[in-house]
Amino acid sequence: MNKYLLLALALITFVSNGQQPSENIEVWNPPVPVFSQQFDWLQLRSGEWLKGDIISMYEDELEFESEEFNTIIFDWRDVTELRSRFDQQIRFANGEVKEGFLIVQDGHLILISGGSEQHYPLSELLSITSSSDDRKELWDGKISLGIDVNTGNVNQLDYLASARIERRTPFTRFRSDLTYTYSKSTVSDEGKVITDTGRLTSYLDWFYSSKIFFRVFDYEYFTDLQQNIDVRNTIGLSVGYHIVKNKRIQWDVTIGPSYQQTVYRNSTQEKDQKSGVVAFGTLLDYSISSRIDYLFDYQLQFVEENSGKRNSHLKTGFEFEFNNDFELDFSLYFDRVAEPVAPAGTTPPKSNDYRLVLSLGYSF
Repeated sequence: MNKYLLLALALITFVSNGQQPSENIEVWNPPVPVFSQQFDWLQLRSGEWLKGDIISMYEDELEFESEEFNTIIFDWRDVTELRSRFDQQIRFANGEVKEGFLIVQDGHLILISGGSEQHYPLSELLSITSSSDDRKELWDGKISLGIDVNTGNVNQLDYLASARIERRTPFTRFRSDLTYTYSKSTVSDEGKVITDTGRLTSYLDWFYSSKIFFRVFDYEYFTDLQQNIDVRNTIGLSVGYHIVKNKRIQWDVTIGPSYQQTVYRNSTQEKDQKSGVVAFGTLLDYSISSRIDYLFDYQLQFVEENSGKRNSHLKTGFEFEFNNDFELDFSLYFDRVAEPVAPAGTTPPKSNDYRLVLSLGYSF
C-alpha cells in the first residue's frame, strides 16, 4: 500500500504545480542597448547586438568590424537592424546615390540628412559605403616580404617584396599592386645580380551594374633583367564581368584594348618598340575557410612580335592567416614572353620564368 500512497502524493504534487497562476510566470526579454554615438550598431536575427564599424554592404553581404571579433561578413538577410554614426553613401537599384545617417529597421530604410527623414523600401537598396573620405575603413592593404639565403654549394640571396592597396566606393574600385624580386650571388662583395624583376599594376573600375563593370584606367609598369626588358609600360581600358561574387568567391574576367611601349636593355633591333595590345585577365579569390584563402590571378597580352607576341603573368597560391593581421603566403609566380628579344651578341632568353615564394604578410 505504501507505494500506491507515494504515487498518489507525487501525482497530486505534479498537478498542483502545473496549476500555478500564469501571471506569476515572467518572460525575459533581452535589454535594448543604449546606442552610443561612438559606434555603429548591428542587430542579428538571433537578437544579438554588435557595436563597431560599418565597412560596406554589397551583393547582399554586410562587412562589419568589431573590436572584439575583428572584421566579419554577414548575409544581409541575417540583419534585422542597422544604425550608423557617420554619413553613409546609399546606392539604390535605379542607380541613384544619396547620403545621410542610416537606420535599417522593420524591413525599410531610413536616411536622415539635413534634419529630415527619408523612407525607402529595403528591397531598393543596392550598396552601402561610408561617405567620409578620410575613414581608414575605405582602404584595404597588405605588405609581404620573403627572404631566402643560400650558402654552401650555392651562395645566393633572394628576396621578394609585394604590396597591395585597395579603395572601394558604391560606384568605383581602385587597386594597385607592386611586386619586386631580387637575387644576387654572395660569393664576393661585388656579387653578380641574378634576378631583378619589378611589376606595378594600377586600375580603376566603375560599376555599371551588379554584374558588369568598366575598367576605365588600367596601367602596368614592368622591368625584367632576365628578359632584357628595361621598361615596359602598358596603358588601356577594358570591360569586366562578375562571374561569381559572394562572401566566399569572387571571380572576375576582363577584356579590352591597350597600348604598350617596350624599351630593351640591349638589342640588335630598335630598343624602343611600340605595339597595340588586346588584354585578357581573370581573377579568382576563394575563401576556403576563415583562415585560408586561394588566389588565381592570370593576365594575358596579345602584342606584336617585336614586343614579345604574347606576354603572360600568373600569380597563384594560398594565404594562411595565423593572426588577426598576419598571414603566411605560399605563392607561385609564372611569367612568359612567347618571343623574347635577345641582347646583342647573345642567345635569346628562355620564354618561361618561375618563382615559388614563401613570404610573411601584414594586412591593414
